Amino acid sequence: MKKRQPIETKEHDLTGVGSLDLLNHDFNMFASKLANYNPDRYEAMALKVFVQKGKLILTLFAIDKLKQEQSNYPKDKLPVRKFKLNIVWDEFIRHIKGLDLIVTNEAYDIQDMLIINK
Repeated sequence: MKKRQPIETKEHDLTGVGSLDLLNHDFNMFASKLANYNPDRYEAMALKVFVQKGKLILTLFAIDKLKQEQSNYPKDKLPVRKFKLNIVWDEFIRHIKGLDLIVTNEAYDIQDMLIINK
């Protein structure tokens, strides 16, 4: 089982997890077009979706496969390049097949919920 991935939780009212399905794209091809990189060199590994004051900020994290072959990095770390993507919400959402997001105040464990109004 994968361990829970880190997410910035400080100074947020609600935190949680989400999943995203792309429409007609594999993640690396989608990312390479948005970030304008060579998919033979970089492999997309994470996408941060951040909205503040109505402005969408996407940050893409991609493994640098050329640097990964070098020995000047710790063996348990991945050399990753960060790309800030300039895209408006309407353009981004056109590539989304589905987005599932749940956030909580963390006062209760979501796994303990019993939905009683089905």
